[in-house]
Amino acid sequence: MTKARELANLIQSGVGVSNTELSFLDGVTSNIQTQMNDRYQVANTNLIVNDRMQVSNTNLLVNDRVQVANLTSTLTSYATFAGDNSWTGSQRATNVTDNDGSFDMDAGQNFICTPSANFTLTFTNIANGQSGFIKLINTGGYTVSLAGTSKADAKLASTVTVAGTYIISYYSDGTNVYLTNSAAIA
Repeated sequence: MTKARELANLIQSGVGVSNTELSFLDGVTSNIQTQMNDRYQVANTNLIVNDRMQVSNTNLLVNDRVQVANLTSTLTSYATFAGDNSWTGSQRATNVTDNDGSFDMDAGQNFICTPSANFTLTFTNIANGQSGFIKLINTGGYTVSLAGTSKADAKLASTVTVAGTYIISYYSDGTNVYLTNSAAIA
């Protein structure tokens, strides 16, 4: 008896195998589990864990039958970091070099600024709750002024105008950016 005949007999006997389910076997030439494992290997992929991790672009099986591609865009609304998390690895921001004194909060969190002329310290894309640091290397003693949304004590601008290296910390409330500064470090 051929394999096709055996399968047809199973369908007729009421085992519960539908024509659709049978069609999934089309093209199977050996152990089906081996073929599935070979075809649907998932490597170097972030998986959803309690709706908190983003799935990378990959192919996965849903109910062992449906191949789903590019789950990142499909599951974006479910992949959030809304809850409390504990991190086991270091989390750090890369320094962004921005020498014109206008710091784009979408570009990064920590900045390095070596001005070549007088400038107005300002922020763009002001993000609520963002904080960070600016390493200001003002070797030329260029005059620093503050934009209307950059809030600091009366001495900040005059202090960092003197030639030297300074650390300026900032915190944003979504409308304004509040600044403090160190004394000259170098």
